[in-house]
Amino acid sequence: MKTPRQLLDGFSARFGTAAKIYRAPGRVNLIGEHTDYNDGFVLPAAIEFYCWAVAAPRNDRKLVIHS
Repeated sequence: MKTPRQLLDGFSARFGTAAKIYRAPGRVNLIGEHTDYNDGFVLPAAIEFYCWAVAAPRNDRKLVIHS
């Protein structure tokens, strides 16, 4: 897995601009899969895996995603 610094450097190399980096924890549902958005009960727990996103605003209002 790439480090946050590698993600920022890769973004800068690809798009030619500085960016901000964001991280969201992964989670597991111990009970209640697909019930939270139907007012049901859930018991989620954060895990030590993350989803990383690197982003910067554009002047042309386009959204460009690279994975």
